[in-house]
Amino acid sequence: MGRVEEITGVVIDVSFPEELPAIYSALETEIPPQHDEGEATRLVVEVQQHLGDDRVRCVAMDATDGLHRGAEIRDTGGPITVPVGDMTLGRIFNLLGETIDDGDELEVDERWPIHRPPPNVENLTPTREIFETGIKVVDLLAPYARGGKVGLFGGAGVGKTV
Repeated sequence: MGRVEEITGVVIDVSFPEELPAIYSALETEIPPQHDEGEATRLVVEVQQHLGDDRVRCVAMDATDGLHRGAEIRDTGGPITVPVGDMTLGRIFNLLGETIDDGDELEVDERWPIHRPPPNVENLTPTREIFETGIKVVDLLAPYARGGKVGLFGGAGVGKTV
């Protein structure tokens, strides 16, 4: 169990006297209701940095209004995860993997962490199909591969969005 030490906007410093949570670990706390109305809200924060002296620096995933110094915060023991699979197609999620589209409750079989290493270049299948932009100079001198990433540089007002 940790305690909130400092709050600066969405950046929160938390002390853990026993053991520091790992980088990218999700921490949870409850924000009491404002003016004794409503319910307490759950706030999830993510560890971004170990500061030393039993402190970690975190980023809140929602507004910190009502959070105060000294509030208890607990380590969930893992990173923020989101559901994956066919059941997610056509659904809308927030960054915590919770549905926000008022649809049916999801039966989640598998969840993946939001921070994952990129695939190895050796495992990627190259494409030989060219993406035609319709801009003759680009298509001739620097053709783009369909499905790839492209950096298009140019000055203001030269037609990059055409």
